[in-house]
Amino acid sequence: MKRIAGLRLDVVRRARGAARTLVPLELRQPEREFPPDLDAIVPTPLESGRPSKPIRIEPLPPHSRFRGFAVFAALFHFVWMRFWLRATGRMTPAQDARLARDLFEGLSGMWIKAGQLLSLRTDLLSDEMCEALAGLQHQVAGFPPEVALKVVEEDLGVPIARVFSWFDPMPFAAASICQAHRATLLKDNRAVVVKVMRPDVSRSFARDLGLLRGIVAVFSVLGIGSRLHLVEGLRELRAVLTEETDYRFEAVNLKRMRRNLRRHKVSVPRVISRYCGPRILVMDEIPGVLMSHYLQMRGENPAIVRRWEQENNVDPVKLGKGLIITVLRQILEDNEFHADMHPGNIMILADNRIALLDLGSVGRLDRRTWQLYRYTMAALAARDFERAADYTLLQQPGLGVVDHARLRSDLAEALRKWELRTEFPNTSYAERSVASMGDEITRVMARHKVPVGWGLMRVGRALSTLDASLQTLVPDGNFMSFARAYYKDRRRRQMTLKGAMAPIRSVMQDVVGLASDANVVLGSAVRFQGLRLQGMADRVQQFRLAVLKVFNRGIWSLIFFTLGMMLLNRFVDELPQSWQPPAERLLRFVLEPLPDLDGIYWLLFLAVALFISNVLRTARKSLSATQ
Repeated sequence: MKRIAGLRLDVVRRARGAARTLVPLELRQPEREFPPDLDAIVPTPLESGRPSKPIRIEPLPPHSRFRGFAVFAALFHFVWMRFWLRATGRMTPAQDARLARDLFEGLSGMWIKAGQLLSLRTDLLSDEMCEALAGLQHQVAGFPPEVALKVVEEDLGVPIARVFSWFDPMPFAAASICQAHRATLLKDNRAVVVKVMRPDVSRSFARDLGLLRGIVAVFSVLGIGSRLHLVEGLRELRAVLTEETDYRFEAVNLKRMRRNLRRHKVSVPRVISRYCGPRILVMDEIPGVLMSHYLQMRGENPAIVRRWEQENNVDPVKLGKGLIITVLRQILEDNEFHADMHPGNIMILADNRIALLDLGSVGRLDRRTWQLYRYTMAALAARDFERAADYTLLQQPGLGVVDHARLRSDLAEALRKWELRTEFPNTSYAERSVASMGDEITRVMARHKVPVGWGLMRVGRALSTLDASLQTLVPDGNFMSFARAYYKDRRRRQMTLKGAMAPIRSVMQDVVGLASDANVVLGSAVRFQGLRLQGMADRVQQFRLAVLKVFNRGIWSLIFFTLGMMLLNRFVDELPQSWQPPAERLLRFVLEPLPDLDGIYWLLFLAVALFISNVLRTARKSLSATQ
């Protein structure tokens, strides 16, 4: 960025192949058009009374050949400090959480995402650890304007001036993956936001993911962290990173979520698909007030916030209620939900309307898990805790050998006590939130040593990040009352013809799916029985294979034992004279139970044993071929 006479200057091209020209930004910015469907709900600005700090710009860091060494050094330092603090008796949960947070923030990049994902394992990590990892953030500076312009032009395939009449080279927001620029389309003066990915993101994330994959492989071999399901967690992290490092995924998410959330009266930026690529995303700019800014102003200057709320007809309680209802609709009805509902991704509009931003992480559940989760929430809203416990257990990847009746009873009792606590007076929203309910469930699971899978982690992330807004908007509210409000709203919508048709379509889909499943399962079962009648593998054949395998191993054990005795006998003859008497006594002790045969007979025994082993191996191959 250059400055002349105090003016910030932009870099554009007059035409293809023309030299770069510096033009004062303030003189070139045209009148910008915002989406017409938002005209009636664009709020007035919520001014803080102090100038916003510009994004710090730093050059891209050079590629490091010693990244692996740096990662392992940081991990070694983390392990050593934990060991030292435990050995000296100074380790506390808060100290442990601080060490973990320093580790992930120091490694930055992909490790921030890994730590945030790990924070969802409230069943295995302490409350202090989960809170520290959930709050992970890396203060990322923006990268130079000329780098951003180069990335945009490379993905567009044309000079910037052919697409945008104005492009602010200075970002107004920066994160670990990208930075955002304001711009105006040349075609219709539409105000847009251009997200530009950091050029080094894909390479650095792939490199660090490879290192993490190696660490997880070593841990799996050593049996470390088995209860964390690290392999499954690594798969979930890879899926998240794949979506967030290719903006074509987010472009599809924006289209689908915009279509779904239109029914919720929730706004989503319109994506300009023809200008999007793997590293740039062009979408409408929605004028509003970020929830993060609103919450900050409520703490700093509540009088200004109250005046702003009156001007724009914003009621915090109705706003919070609308937020939780739309999130539950996304999860329980659409099965496509915003998986990162932190305050920086929520825009407040007038008349208690909202817009959702940053659709890089959209969650979807497999159909079975989705149905079970819906049944669980319906049972909780109806206070049927035993049924809710049953559906919760059915969602787990594997219960193992546990006392199922005791586990079910403990889980239902924990849910019942949690629901009672939500009615306690003078309790914070944190104790009444869905995150608190999740903590109760995971504590019971941990007590019974039942592993909790990663299947519902994105649901938990969506609801837990939303709590940061709800605990300020509705500090006296509780999740159960919100859930019942959602079901009341759902019944109201089902009273219409369109709403009544939706459950019928869902039931018809389930019936058709059940018929298809029955055809697949029963058809394959009939075919398998036919194969068995024709002499295919059955339990008797499996038993025969197992017996042959045991006999074959026994024969080889005898062969190795015989060879070992022969070598031992030869070894004793080569020992010094002083060592031979005790060695001979040991050899006689071992060989005394065996028959006294000449060497030729032992060789004959070996030959017979090898022949029998070959016969057994051939028999096993023959049986396996007919299995």
